[in-house]
Amino acid sequence: MSPRRGMTLVEMLVATTLTLIIMGVIAQLFGILGNSISRSRAALITSAQLRAVSHALRIDLAGATAPTVPPVAADADAGYLEIIEGPTSDIPSPTTPPLIGDCDDALLFTTSTLDRPYVGLFAGNSSIESRTAEVAWFCRPSAVTTAGMTLYDLYRRQLLVLDYVGAGAFATGSNRLVVTNFGVLPAATFSVLQQYDLSLRAEGTEFLPNTLGDLTKRENRFAHNPGGTVSISAFPYAGTAANLSSGAAVLSGSRQGEEIVLRNVLAFDVRAFDPEAAIRAVSGSTVGLVPGDPGYGAPGSNPVALGCYVDLGSLATSTGSTTLTGSAAALSKLTRIYDTWSTHYECNGIDENNDTVVDGGTDGLDNNVVNGVLTPNGVVDDDAERDTQPPYPVPLRGIEIRIRCYEPSSREVRQVTVRHTFVPH
Repeated sequence: MSPRRGMTLVEMLVATTLTLIIMGVIAQLFGILGNSISRSRAALITSAQLRAVSHALRIDLAGATAPTVPPVAADADAGYLEIIEGPTSDIPSPTTPPLIGDCDDALLFTTSTLDRPYVGLFAGNSSIESRTAEVAWFCRPSAVTTAGMTLYDLYRRQLLVLDYVGAGAFATGSNRLVVTNFGVLPAATFSVLQQYDLSLRAEGTEFLPNTLGDLTKRENRFAHNPGGTVSISAFPYAGTAANLSSGAAVLSGSRQGEEIVLRNVLAFDVRAFDPEAAIRAVSGSTVGLVPGDPGYGAPGSNPVALGCYVDLGSLATSTGSTTLTGSAAALSKLTRIYDTWSTHYECNGIDENNDTVVDGGTDGLDNNVVNGVLTPNGVVDDDAERDTQPPYPVPLRGIEIRIRCYEPSSREVRQVTVRHTFVPH
């Protein structure tokens, strides 16, 4: 019998099956490796984006022009800083998933640079430069939801501050832009800001570029007073987070999304440093300390330490704080807003507090009004005679901004914290 020189059909089938199994395993390994590399790459990209955003925020804060000691003199040409605290807290609740944070805060201020100038669109087809700008950081809900969570987009709106433009339509209108070319106020204000990245204020039928001195006044700031009305009824010129996140306040059309600096955001939480706020323990334990949200901790519980970053709160909701309690919130009609304010309201010819005495704090007379009755107290132009007060009439020593981001591919969460001190102001 001659020796066999090949493989039987059964052996061929077994060999083929084993080969296919090995190839399938290898393919799965390559797939797992590829997915792992993709997730790692996506996580690295998200981390890089967070670092870039935090760097941009630090650069903006480093150039902040306004001293954080309210009120700021209107003739100081210093600009402003404003923190708008929305109603949402970053402390998890039974009805809020723990990853969802505070996305309704806003941070607006004027900043300058000694390095490369800020660049903005001018007349829709050219650019303009300035070393000073008004910037607004805020969030808007995106169309993306995941695991029952609404994700947000983080915006950075940049408007150049120039006291004189002298080009295009501004040159022919003596540094004024005619409103009638763009429609009717207040819609015209946002229409103009689609074509001009300039900090502008509306006056009558014209727009004028703002100086830093103009921007100490709330009525001249971005998204605060698009109608241009300066009156008692309009005071204190709302600048809520809802106004900033409205569709009219952001770029649209061919520029839509241009000012978005980060997507898939879970939190943009702006906090102010309060040297007298109490850090309280969870259930009397020193484990799991949570610094700062108003109302945190059982009333009367002993603080573990003093001094932390807190969400701004009104007198009714703050605990353990005597510095940032918003004692003048009722007078200024502003709650949970820190503003460097302006002395302009004490000499503008408007009776903001409606006590029948116009600019009583600077008129050189002793004219205190108590319960609608003129009641002199022997002191001329004391604080009680002022028409307005800053919402928080205390220096701001520092702020903390927490930015939390979700990466859909890897299903990972990244967070970066930016702290900035305003000392020695």
